Amino acid sequence: MVTGMPKYEVYAPLSEFEWPGSEAELIPGFWLRRRVQKPELRGLNAGLALDEQDTITMVDHWLEFQWTEAETPSAAEWVNLALLAFWLTKPTKAHATHRFQLDCGPPQGRLDRTSRLLDRFAWVPGATAAAFDDADVRSAGLYLPTLAGLCRARGRLNDALVLTLTGCWSHKWQVALICHAAAAEAILTYSTGPGITRRLSTSYACLVATTPTDRDTAFREFAALYGSRSDIMHGRTYNVPQSDRLSTLARFGNALRNLWRVVLSSQFALQALEGTDVQRQTWFTAHEAGYTPPP
Repeated sequence: MVTGMPKYEVYAPLSEFEWPGSEAELIPGFWLRRRVQKPELRGLNAGLALDEQDTITMVDHWLEFQWTEAETPSAAEWVNLALLAFWLTKPTKAHATHRFQLDCGPPQGRLDRTSRLLDRFAWVPGATAAAFDDADVRSAGLYLPTLAGLCRARGRLNDALVLTLTGCWSHKWQVALICHAAAAEAILTYSTGPGITRRLSTSYACLVATTPTDRDTAFREFAALYGSRSDIMHGRTYNVPQSDRLSTLARFGNALRNLWRVVLSSQFALQALEGTDVQRQTWFTAHEAGYTPPP
C-alpha cells in the first residue's frame, strides 16, 4: 500500500457494453454501475468536444474505483484489466473512451485529470456476443484479481498480458494476429530450439483439452493458426485468403481466450508459467505425459 500519495476516484464510461444489471462489485472496491445520469465529474467533461460529451452522456455503465498515486496497477492498467476480463468472458464491442480521475483531497490544491483513451478495444465484425448476463459479469470478476496480480508481478505472464491487450487494440488484422500469436507463445514457450510450431501446439492442446480426440482437434487448430502467423511474419500474407483473414483472427482470439481461461483458473499453471524455461519444461512434460500429437 502506497501512503502519503494523492488518492483519486476513477470513473470510466463503457461504450457498447450491454448488461441488464444495475451494479456489481467485481472485486472489493471496484464497481460496475449503471447510471441514469453521468457521475459528478466536477467539470472535467466541459473541455471535451460535443461528440465526446454526447458519448459519455449516452453510456449506461461505468467502471468506478479508488486509486492511489504510484500504486500498481495504475489507474489506466485497472481499466484495461477490467476490459480484458470482460474480453476473456466473451468477445464484445465493449470499450472505454475516457478515464476521469477526481482528487479526493481538500478542495484547495486538487488535481483532477481527464484522459482520452485512444487505445480502444477493437472487434471482428460478426464475431462478437450481443450482451453480458450476470454470470458473465461474475466470471469477469473472478478473472480480474488474478490479472491484477500478474500485472503487479511484472513477470513472464505480464508480457503475455501486454501482448494480448495490444492485439485487442489493433485495427490491422496482421498486427492483431501477430500479437495474439506472441501472447500465446509467451504463455507456452520454454525452448528456443527447432520445432516450435509442434511444441507450442502440443502444449496448447494439453492445456485446453483432456481427451485424446479433443487434444488432437486443439493441436490441429493451433498449428493451423500459428501457420498463419508464420505466413505474415515471413511476407507470405497472400497465403491467407482475403476472405478468411478476419475469421482467422477471430479464431486466434478464441484460442488465446481459451488458453488464458485455463491458466487463470489454475494456481499450479500460474506458478509454473511464471518460472524459468527449465521449470516450465518440467511442468509441461508432466502435463503432456501419455499424449502423442498427430503427425
